[in-house]
Amino acid sequence: MFCWQDVLLQMLWYQSGCLREWFDWTRPVATGASAPGNTVCNHSVPVFLCPPILLYPGVVYISNEAHKELLDETYALFSWTNPLHADVFPSVRQMEAEVVAMTAAMMNGGPNTSAPDACGAMSSGGTESILLAVKAARDYMAAHKGIRHPEMVVGVSAHAAYWKAAEYFNIKLVQAPLGPDYRLHGSTVARYITRNTVLVVASAPGFPHGVVDDVAGIATAARKRGVLCHVDACLGGFLLPFVERLGYEVPLFDFRVPGVTSMSVDTHKFGMAHKGTSVILYRSPNIRRHQFTAITDWTGGLYISPSMAGSRSGALIATAWVSLVHLGQDGLLKAAGDIMRAVQDFRRQLQLHLGSDLQIIGQPHMSVIAFQAVNPKHLNIYVLNDMLTAKGWHFNALQRPAALHFCFTAQHVRVVVSLIKDLREAVATLKSGAKGLGTDGSAPLYGLAGVSPDRGLIGEFLVTFQDQMLAP
Repeated sequence: MFCWQDVLLQMLWYQSGCLREWFDWTRPVATGASAPGNTVCNHSVPVFLCPPILLYPGVVYISNEAHKELLDETYALFSWTNPLHADVFPSVRQMEAEVVAMTAAMMNGGPNTSAPDACGAMSSGGTESILLAVKAARDYMAAHKGIRHPEMVVGVSAHAAYWKAAEYFNIKLVQAPLGPDYRLHGSTVARYITRNTVLVVASAPGFPHGVVDDVAGIATAARKRGVLCHVDACLGGFLLPFVERLGYEVPLFDFRVPGVTSMSVDTHKFGMAHKGTSVILYRSPNIRRHQFTAITDWTGGLYISPSMAGSRSGALIATAWVSLVHLGQDGLLKAAGDIMRAVQDFRRQLQLHLGSDLQIIGQPHMSVIAFQAVNPKHLNIYVLNDMLTAKGWHFNALQRPAALHFCFTAQHVRVVVSLIKDLREAVATLKSGAKGLGTDGSAPLYGLAGVSPDRGLIGEFLVTFQDQMLAP
């Protein structure tokens, strides 16, 4: 029977020749790859989205029109598929397995690595991958160590999804402080591990500040106590390996580190796939099996599901596969070089023109740059954020400390000049003491959050806001 899905698979297989390259992660970098210090800017990727989208960091990661069109066409071809019915849609099942295998290879797992049995599954995004990792850890440790009152150790900079996981799965969340470098360190984590700890978490990088935690130290501390260690590479998984290959300093964070037992990596971020896909990886199938839900006594028959959802979109799995095969390692390496040149330029310009007013937090390892006011009493970072929002930019507001961050993607390789210009103008206006600033926008709420000891009150604000967002 004629099947368009199979035709597309064959076309991409022969056209790209990229699939096998994913399983040879140690192959030499292609000639002409960008490296630190290379001043030649060859931004050959056209911008396809309307200008305002360029101002939104960490929202849209794709910047190539042809790539976008390929994903959209693929989605249309597979829009009715569902991997729950693997016997009906075998090509989708195969593509999920290959996305997992390609991602595992990039994280130095799979054949001929120190994690030869690395395996995993796809999910709907980073939050679900995190939820699955936490659920698997809880159940694995209950089965193997009899832990009935589970605890999980995270840094205060860990993603909010861990708070959600703790709430969903009835796990005590233990928050460990960061070091002066804004990284979570193994020596700190070791002090918080107890006989009830089922999982410790390291971020690569942390969402707020873009720095990679002390994964080696954290995994060592976990391994000594027989505890599982999850590395959250949802944000950095498809960028950090290429940043490392370009010669930038990146701490070890993947399966090369003994003691790392699971990882989450988002294909829908720097993997440049459609939104709604991520990969959860495990060092061993013995851990992954605790992610699954198997039901044997249901009147509807025998049932097993690998993730939170039952039915899933086969189209999103297909577009993730197509994205990785179409771009290949060379395409992602090229994108990483463009992004990191923009990042380095931004850091230089920020220090040159605004160094007396704004300072970068920590030493970012990739494309997330967080900065705070040198003197918060004289420059309110949240008012600055509202002023930049009025100019069309969209920064992420941070707290503890009060700061902003910008996540450079392939959309932002040519925005540094205009970004620095608007930052300089906004800072100058703020320092001039112009009247009316800080009376609306997000500044009043963040100001209240920063001084109010009643976190429940702030939570009620958030719930009310969410209610309004869901109102017709």
